[in-house]
Amino acid sequence: MEIVEPGSVFAGYRVISLLGRGGMGQVWLVEHPTLGRREALKIISPNPADPSFDERFRNEARTAAALDHPGIVTVYTHGVENGSPWFSMTYLDGRDLTAAGPMPVDEVVTVVGRAADALDYAHGQRVIHRDIKPANIVIARGPDGRISRVTVLDFGIARLVDGNKMTATNLFVGTLAYAAPELLTGEAAIPASDQYALACTAFELLTGRQPFPGTTPMALISGHVNSPVPRLSERDPALAHLDPVFARALAKRPGDRFASCADFATALERARPLDQTGAAGPRRAATTTPAPAFPPRVQQHPQPQQQPPAQLYPNTQQHPRLQPPGYNPHTPVPMFGGQNPPPPGPQSGPSGPPRPPKRTGLFVGVGVGVFVLVLALVVTAIVLVGSDDAPATTASGSSSSSASGSTSAAPGSSGDFESIASSGDSTCAVRGGELFCWGGNQYGTLGDGSTTDRPRPEKVSGLDDVSAVSMGGLGKACAIASGELYCWGHGAGQSGQKVTLPTKVRGMGEVSAVSVGLTTCAITSGDLYCWGNNLNGQTGAGSDATVPEPTRVPGLSGVTAVSTSHTTTCAIASGTAYCWGNNADGQVGDGTTTNRSAPTRVTGLDSPTSISTSLYSTCAVANGSGGVAGAVFCWGENDSGQLGDGTEVNRTRPTPIDVRGATQVSTAGYGACAAAGGSAYCWGSRSGLPDHSPDRVNGLSGVTEITTGSANVCAVAGSAMYCWGLNSKGQLGNGTTTTSNEPQPVRFPA
Repeated sequence: MEIVEPGSVFAGYRVISLLGRGGMGQVWLVEHPTLGRREALKIISPNPADPSFDERFRNEARTAAALDHPGIVTVYTHGVENGSPWFSMTYLDGRDLTAAGPMPVDEVVTVVGRAADALDYAHGQRVIHRDIKPANIVIARGPDGRISRVTVLDFGIARLVDGNKMTATNLFVGTLAYAAPELLTGEAAIPASDQYALACTAFELLTGRQPFPGTTPMALISGHVNSPVPRLSERDPALAHLDPVFARALAKRPGDRFASCADFATALERARPLDQTGAAGPRRAATTTPAPAFPPRVQQHPQPQQQPPAQLYPNTQQHPRLQPPGYNPHTPVPMFGGQNPPPPGPQSGPSGPPRPPKRTGLFVGVGVGVFVLVLALVVTAIVLVGSDDAPATTASGSSSSSASGSTSAAPGSSGDFESIASSGDSTCAVRGGELFCWGGNQYGTLGDGSTTDRPRPEKVSGLDDVSAVSMGGLGKACAIASGELYCWGHGAGQSGQKVTLPTKVRGMGEVSAVSVGLTTCAITSGDLYCWGNNLNGQTGAGSDATVPEPTRVPGLSGVTAVSTSHTTTCAIASGTAYCWGNNADGQVGDGTTTNRSAPTRVTGLDSPTSISTSLYSTCAVANGSGGVAGAVFCWGENDSGQLGDGTEVNRTRPTPIDVRGATQVSTAGYGACAAAGGSAYCWGSRSGLPDHSPDRVNGLSGVTEITTGSANVCAVAGSAMYCWGLNSKGQLGNGTTTTSNEPQPVRFPA
């Protein structure tokens, strides 16, 4: 490892002092060479026995840095200096929870609730932590002494050093006290593994002792694998109310634990002991029940008779972030409007922990109907039949869509819906020049000045003549009103802070289209401006330096559509498609997997009219063979069939799929949908079925627009808007929080 000492310079940073040292490396307080900002810099001890260590470090660090959540420490940059991998991150002015217990129950509830939200978000981005423990949770307190911030550190870093195995340096000993039984028996980490570790952490914070103490590695392993779950009441009788909660969260079998980290946090909050006034404190939303099975889909292509798909993660709870409380993993809910598969076999499984199957997607493709987490163990730092109507267009008459929600506006379309968007657990729509939003509001995404969830559309006040809306990132939204651009939600402030009311973006007038991801991009007078996160050069500025203010993307003119998501951006300019930013999976479409920091022409597309990029793939509508309009092309990663070409083969150039007459396409992390010929077609995440091709969503006609979010799909059909999928925060807009696997009409105010 590189020799570092206070006063020296490492990778351009001035080293100030040592913050910590461990078997995996050192953490130093450093000063940024140009910004003068203090950061924490971790130097990782490389693994000389692994020749791919450096390459894996770079790939995993890039993915980790794309995590954007207030409860996850921000990774700034990374590199390898003289053979030593390193990354820099936010320097947190707080304390970790090592030896913090016993803590008051209310404080533990706060810590668990916020850490659970961060973990479920990471799971939704295909990142599993693998090493939750008190030392990896940092808290800060406000002037009143109450916890004001909870930040989770060290996402999955043990993966680089093969943390599931004992090493000569006993590196894993420090985390054995919180390791789930399945990890100790050689199984891969899954979301339920993080939940188990969080429960171990909470147990220690409440009692001051680990649930399975031991002085040797074998004693610790034996405790987790063989010993019964201890009762908190044995340590403190006043905590007896919490015993059932920990009995479930610390269950030996992952399938016996809660469906998500958030569900564990909810149960903990509800079960905490009464205070001296007899009140149990604030409660979370009531649980909901799963919806009935969706009627059979209308298939575009006949399919051969098949065996029922194998149960995914047998005896294991399914994807946590996308499940409402009370969700039954054995009652499939096809988010993309498909037919439920035959019921899986008996719910009891083998005696040992389940072995995860081949990678599948976060989204449900037509015909599968179970939400499954994709296991990508990623390293992060210390510290996703009607008439043929005209194409959906933006306010300026051009198509545009973002990864997490379409920004396509369709002036004059049925029902006067100019634009719809969905991201996470929130949804917005522009109708008759007015903006309505509903669903989850934790980050002020609904623009009503509060953080209160809304199960029905409510008008966003203060905006007139609204023409388009886009949503993305972590709870951020932007809208065009009277040609001006307004943004709100997480990171929407000029200094990156959260704002809960629409705030005008300075210097942006005559805006015709907008797209929101980790980066924000907007079209004004035919020019494209981008700003914000620029980890992989997705702002198009030619570098990876952060772009704090709207900055014109050079080399593009006559821009008519834009889509940005995570670390890739695409646009249509002068009738040609361009993409740039992250290209690790070929999502830029230039035939390579080399990242591009400037607009790069997408080869093989004739007169594109709509384009949408997501975390790993991109799709566009363009002229097909013989010049026939409305063909759909996709490229990038295809492990979940999200390219719709019937295979799981990645493509680095646009590949045509069997959809004709399309006017608009919208992508999500592991699936996509298109409005074509008045119908909605969706594909991707088909895991148990060999057919990864588009299927028509039953029950909708006259479809003019569609948007795919991370947990639901919405479409404009005829004179109404419909949504389906998960609904724990009311994001379907029908006044309930009941998940539905069939399109539900959105109930707008009269």
